[in-house]
Amino acid sequence: MSRIDKYYNVLGLEPGASINDIKNAYRKCARRYHPDINGSESAVDMFILSTEAYQFLITHQKNLLYNKSMANQFVNDWESNKREEARRKAYAYSHTRYNNFKNSGMYKSTRVLDKTQLYMSTAVALLIIILAINGYIFRLRMVDEGFEKPTLSGFLFLLFTGLLFLALSLVFLYHNHYKPRNSINNEKENK
Repeated sequence: MSRIDKYYNVLGLEPGASINDIKNAYRKCARRYHPDINGSESAVDMFILSTEAYQFLITHQKNLLYNKSMANQFVNDWESNKREEARRKAYAYSHTRYNNFKNSGMYKSTRVLDKTQLYMSTAVALLIIILAINGYIFRLRMVDEGFEKPTLSGFLFLLFTGLLFLALSLVFLYHNHYKPRNSINNEKENK
């Protein structure tokens, strides 16, 4: 088994997994193996290995997919330069509290796409609401031009869909990103 396959296997992924899959798998491994949560003797080693695998795969994901002939060169460069640095960082993270680790740049980098998706869904929801209102008003004005009067049920359906989508996006955004940040700030103030 090559080093690349081993790294995918450590995260429980198939070779060629997407960056989003790698980030999600690393978050699961970090929760499972962080010594603050998992008291087994092998937890530190598995945490370090999963962090090493994550850093390697994220760093070289595009190169591995598009330039397979250079994959061995990437592995050699990784082993000679970056591997020890990744292991030192992982070892340091394994000796911090899990809540502190979740606030580290390493862990937060796995959530960037999730936050972006929530912002995009909020924007799409607002767009649906605005277009539903503008479309209904436009169609009401066009009745004098010979167009049919728009149905109120269609307008209400689009408006309700947009409002529901907006509410869900805001709830997820609050619970996944703003509420944890506020609780951390409150803990710092109490200390």
